[in-house]
Amino acid sequence: MKIAIVQMGSTSNKEENVEATYRLLERAKGSELVVFPEYQLYVPTFESKEDMTHVSESIDGSFIKSMIETAQREHQKILVNIPEKNYFNLKPFNSAIYIDELGLILKYRKLHLFDAFNFRESNVFEKGDMPPRIFNGSGDPIGVQICYDLRFPEPARILALNGAKIIIYQAGWFAGERKYDQWKTLLKTRAMENGVFVVGAAQTGERFTGHSMVISPYGDILAEMGMEEGVVTMDIDFSLIDKYRDEVPVIRHRRTDIYDVLDVDAFKMI
Repeated sequence: MKIAIVQMGSTSNKEENVEATYRLLERAKGSELVVFPEYQLYVPTFESKEDMTHVSESIDGSFIKSMIETAQREHQKILVNIPEKNYFNLKPFNSAIYIDELGLILKYRKLHLFDAFNFRESNVFEKGDMPPRIFNGSGDPIGVQICYDLRFPEPARILALNGAKIIIYQAGWFAGERKYDQWKTLLKTRAMENGVFVVGAAQTGERFTGHSMVISPYGDILAEMGMEEGVVTMDIDFSLIDKYRDEVPVIRHRRTDIYDVLDVDAFKMI
């Protein structure tokens, strides 16, 4: 699979972010899968829900419709991130939306909101109300998580057990002491402990760490950006997963007679 990872420097100007999205999509032509980071359309202030409510998008809104048109025209799968309009609560969801070349739309809503390091994402977003599921529309099984989800190993393990070959983390990973090292270490850990490829698509700029990257099941960094806005492409050979799992059979060696991840059936493939 040829994958394009988009690293953006989004702002609090939605129109500019939408324009940047189209510009960066042009640089991702020829890729099978294009992955955008968290806060793609708007970077929140975390002070009030009003700004996020104002810029929120519905699944049948104009932005998603334009992404469907692009996916169909370019024969691509596109993974975007939007503040998804919530009709039952004023706060939107932080949502990953997967669109394939057939027009299929699948979504994942961020489960773990970033109420840490003096941030309160729960001020502006509603926590996700559905378990993460495999996105398996017209290609290889993909698991999707969003930023702070990276610090929780259980969803990644369940995604791997249900067939994910690659786990993607859309992120606005805020900069700070040790934050880049934590970002890199956690991405590598999720890859090695599950025997999957891991992709981190990140925001860049003064507030964020940048350094989007692709990690192999062995924990090798196959591609890494710096702080620049742009696109990095990578051909992923999924046969490496079988090789790693033969050499390092951590999935088979789990002691499920003693412990197990609960509620695996809740994470069905769709």
